[in-house]
Amino acid sequence: MILEVILNGIVEILRKVKKVFLNRHFIKFCLFGIINTLDTAIFSALFTLLGVGDTPAALLGYIFSLQIAFFLTCKFIFRVGPTFLKYKRFIFSYLPSFIVYAMLHGAMGNFELNQFVKALVAVMLSGPLTFFIVKIYAFGKDNKKKDK
Repeated sequence: MILEVILNGIVEILRKVKKVFLNRHFIKFCLFGIINTLDTAIFSALFTLLGVGDTPAALLGYIFSLQIAFFLTCKFIFRVGPTFLKYKRFIFSYLPSFIVYAMLHGAMGNFELNQFVKALVAVMLSGPLTFFIVKIYAFGKDNKKKDK
């Protein structure tokens, strides 16, 4: 009896996880995450070439690439128009990812890895959490009503 209740609870949790993460939006989010990772690496490299130190260059590259990510997410993933409220929520939604990225960049600073590899590791660790926050908080159904 108790085991059945526990198993039913686990099955329900797995159904919810499947619904959130195994869908077209999540797959697109992952594909655009690769583009965003490339943008981050390119911007970081440009800032490094301009004489900015490695860690500040990486953080600036991350911030600049978020601008591109926001518009791609609006247009191609959730198919909504960009608004200032969505932008603020999108940026806030990426704070966990940013923290992971900054910590990993600092921890991997001594390793001979390029910016793309560092960004890719951060995305793989924080991507699912970021998607969930972006989907619910930045582009959730309730937010569409508030933006009109």
